[in-house]
Amino acid sequence: MARKRLGELLKELGYLSEDQLQVALEIQKLRGESLGDILVELSFVSPQELAQAIAYQVGKEFVDLSLYTPSSEALKLIDKNTARQFEILPLAVEGDFLKLAVSDPFNVNILDLISRKTGMKVEVFVSDREGILRSIEIHYEQLTKPVEEQIKEAIKQAQKGESNAPLLVELFLNQGIMDRATDIHISPEMNASHVFYRIDGVLHHYYTFPKQIHPSVVSRVKILSGMDISEQRLPQDGGFSYSFIRETYDIRTSTAPTAYGENVVMRLLPKNLSLFNLRNLGFEEDTLKDFEEIVSKPYGMILVTGPTGSGKTTTLYAALRKINALRKNILTVEDPIEYKFPFIKQTQVNEKAGYSFATAIRHFLRQDPDVILVGEIRDEETAEMAVRAAITGHLVLSTVHTNDAVSTIPRLIDLKVKEYMIASGVLAISAQRLVRKICPFCKEHYKTTKQELETFGFSKEILDKYTDKEEIILARGKGCEHCKGSGYLGRVAVLELLKIEEEIGDMIVRGLPPLAILQKAQEKGMRTLKEDGLLKILNGVSTPEEIKRVIG
Repeated sequence: MARKRLGELLKELGYLSEDQLQVALEIQKLRGESLGDILVELSFVSPQELAQAIAYQVGKEFVDLSLYTPSSEALKLIDKNTARQFEILPLAVEGDFLKLAVSDPFNVNILDLISRKTGMKVEVFVSDREGILRSIEIHYEQLTKPVEEQIKEAIKQAQKGESNAPLLVELFLNQGIMDRATDIHISPEMNASHVFYRIDGVLHHYYTFPKQIHPSVVSRVKILSGMDISEQRLPQDGGFSYSFIRETYDIRTSTAPTAYGENVVMRLLPKNLSLFNLRNLGFEEDTLKDFEEIVSKPYGMILVTGPTGSGKTTTLYAALRKINALRKNILTVEDPIEYKFPFIKQTQVNEKAGYSFATAIRHFLRQDPDVILVGEIRDEETAEMAVRAAITGHLVLSTVHTNDAVSTIPRLIDLKVKEYMIASGVLAISAQRLVRKICPFCKEHYKTTKQELETFGFSKEILDKYTDKEEIILARGKGCEHCKGSGYLGRVAVLELLKIEEEIGDMIVRGLPPLAILQKAQEKGMRTLKEDGLLKILNGVSTPEEIKRVIG
């Protein structure tokens, strides 16, 4: 049977539009390169999405190497140069099979060669080229001189009075990047200093080092971040760019004076973020359908709300991908620009130059826009300008800081937006949190009861609504090398979507309290954050403990 053409397959999977495919084919005619390479270069699809489509084409499994730790036994079977040359990564050994990640599953010669070289049968998995090459550098390096060992050695040297602060800071950063940390905390205490990494939203203690070298470590971070090293009494903010194995990171740094010295937090932001897809973020099918329908509207406002670090910007970026930038004029104002999109005009806030969110919206209206993305609504002027733009025929996407969807309405009223403007201008409000997913490598099932779930804060009414069984089978992670023993790997969004339809709009205009609006929305089928969390538990995506930790 003939293989499906790559472009058609990417369209079917929802990663590519017909217009984007035609643009890529035009460029292919001019340059003669492979269609896949052109699609990735144009940022129409991510390398991972391309690899997923290729895996689908050949009937093999896709493996996300950012979440996978290859076994040292497998790595030792193929040397680093061979792995580099053929863009392959040995993953694991099971019996007489070698699991192997490849970027080109059509090249059977490589598989024959590896089979002869290792004397094993080869089981093929597909991954993206960049991910494979990056993993080769990280994991083969770890085989010879693990970063943890280098850090422990540097700390030992420091105990002897031979400190090397620049090396230590570099190693702390490398460890954080390899373990998918979003933040690195260097915290002084009375007797020693400690290094914590925030991974999947949770802080983990990693290292303890001598208190006497804390000032030199802080000074090193300050020098890199362009801060004043002589100022130790006041908090400071700064940042720098850092490269580690085929990837560049923006590091945002913050220092704060404490009783025992300056506390340092470094936030790690990869510059080449993967493209986002609504389906992968955690939307349940019915919510996804509703959200995609709302995003396709010609005008109105869509707000995404939640605390800092709850993935709001990611959801907005994923929503932007559903809008055809080749047929609509899309403008964004962000703080900062976290990911560059093709055919979208992106601008960055510059308060010193007087370029604020509100100023940007005012100027955008002269640029014949169809869609405007505003990074955040944080003041009255921005709120008013954004709602006006939504009422006057533009689709406006933005974020706001509130706890849930319904409490966004009083927040907008606080920002002096009139009730009738909210009712007529806002299409929907989505609230979200990020919860850790159960590690797929050590997932196990167990039996529990409805009564047991009630102890995690789920009411009997909610439980009865989603399951009629008294005995329920749930999942949890046992802990393995992939998830560093935590039982969790990666995160997914828990969401609630409040659609501002006629009846809800009427309640807003009449000034009814948020609780009444929430009850009406639930009558109309809205799922709350708690209910969506319960679905994630029942579907084996997360655990009751994790939902209680994040949502309460």
